[in-house]
Amino acid sequence: MNMKKTIYRILLGLVLGVAITSCTQNDGYIGPIFGKWQLTEMWENGTMTPHDSIFYNFQTSIIQIQLVHRSGLNNSTDNFYGNFVKENGELRFNIMEPSWVEFVLPSVLKLEPVGAEHMNVFHIETLNSSKMILTRGEDERFVFRKF
Repeated sequence: MNMKKTIYRILLGLVLGVAITSCTQNDGYIGPIFGKWQLTEMWENGTMTPHDSIFYNFQTSIIQIQLVHRSGLNNSTDNFYGNFVKENGELRFNIMEPSWVEFVLPSVLKLEPVGAEHMNVFHIETLNSSKMILTRGEDERFVFRKF
């Protein structure tokens, strides 16, 4: 009886180990877009605005956008989450809000309102291991560096 329990526990441990480690393929690596990107330049109508406090984070199909508020030693961060798809040279994502909280995205992000019905669509001009350039229309350009 003791031997059966031991074998059962070993098999259960193996099954759970495989199930837990197989939840994410390639540790979530999804190509060069994977990881954290810092917005460095935002172009609008030929005018460049430098940035250093907006970050886009990509893993599996989740995007996290961070807006860092710097004030001396006490920095704070707003985090926004959504789902994204990268295909046919486009990056599409929407930002979702928790059902218990209503919020409006800060205008500095230059994104569509929160919700499944509002899709942000960018053309991927450049995407490699160190630089990402996204464009929207003829007059908006977002330049990122890998962070």
